Amino acid sequence: MKFKELPKKWKTKIIILSVISALFLVLLVIFNIFLTSYREENERQRARLVKDDSELIGERIEIQRDGKASVKANLYVPDSIGDERLPVVFNIHGGGFVGGDADVLDTQSERIANEWNVVVVTINYTKADVKPISYGSEEIRDVVLYFADHAESYGVDPLKFTLMGYSAGAYYAADSTRLLQKADFDMASLVLCYPWTTGLNADKLEKDFPPTLFILSGQDPISQKAKSYVKDMESAGLELEVIEYENAVHSFIESNNPEGITDDTVDMSDVINPEQESLAREAEAAISEWIRLR
Repeated sequence: MKFKELPKKWKTKIIILSVISALFLVLLVIFNIFLTSYREENERQRARLVKDDSELIGERIEIQRDGKASVKANLYVPDSIGDERLPVVFNIHGGGFVGGDADVLDTQSERIANEWNVVVVTINYTKADVKPISYGSEEIRDVVLYFADHAESYGVDPLKFTLMGYSAGAYYAADSTRLLQKADFDMASLVLCYPWTTGLNADKLEKDFPPTLFILSGQDPISQKAKSYVKDMESAGLELEVIEYENAVHSFIESNNPEGITDDTVDMSDVINPEQESLAREAEAAISEWIRLR
């Protein structure tokens, strides 16, 4: 039957459906254009944070995974190494899930490797505008397991592995720790600095979840929101400790390093200043002591 022979009510329905379908396709095209542009802009911003190989203090390494894309990381080893196996701190950068790069932790990672006498690994997890957040967590899990499997080669002690993350990186650190438990690997400890906790569920954590240290900033809304997650962990009977720096702001630890200033057009004076730098070094010393006792 031809269109003109259809009853009027069917003609109206077909026209309406056709218009809706056309609008949906237009919106889909617009969304794809926006998503492509959004990803490209994020990639440009991330690329600005990457150091030239000649400037990087750490050693670039690439972790191979069976049947999966490799993961890029930076490795830091203390200048003075004895015969003992060293702990490892997996240092996870933040960036709102779509920003940041492992290179922004370059100076800090070298410093804590020497001051804490640990091996430090920073991980360039895939960002959430490219792959789901769960994919980045799996990458971090796989890097940790790689170092556990190759502990002798790197001279590290797999019984003394710590995941430490900042903001969104803290979310990844916590989620990766959960995945590692499911893989029957126990982290020695977990450090969450002003963590983004929305989406984390303490009820899903095992009773033997590793000891967790929260570093909170008193002048940071994200830190304050994280306190409800702290209470959830306490209610679940998990081992944790909270250190709050009343005058600290968000990202005060990693921003107070040479890599913290990345754009002269952005005023970072509320984050990068002598007071916040002093608090950052105080927090690092506290974290070091807490990890050492685990």
